[in-house]
Amino acid sequence: MKDDDDDYELIPFSVVKAEALKNPEVAAAYAALKLHKQMVAQLKETRQRESLTQEDIARRTGLKKQNISRLESGAVSPTLNTLSRYAVALGGTFDFRKLS
Repeated sequence: MKDDDDDYELIPFSVVKAEALKNPEVAAAYAALKLHKQMVAQLKETRQRESLTQEDIARRTGLKKQNISRLESGAVSPTLNTLSRYAVALGGTFDFRKLS
């Protein structure tokens, strides 16, 4: 799509993303981000299934409730240590699994 006032063409995000993911470093970072989001989603789902509040998790981990909220909303990128503390607070852990 060409805009009359500009001398550039708009490129769909999917095209830009596909091109960027051809770079191995970008692909690895993207895969790590997806994994990170999946881990956080699992923690949040388990917390809710167990009828626990963010405040409950904060008390169990020694973290502030606001930090739990930011973690679950994706506003921050928690460390592996923080994710592990959250998992332990739920009575769980994270296991390494090789992806096929």
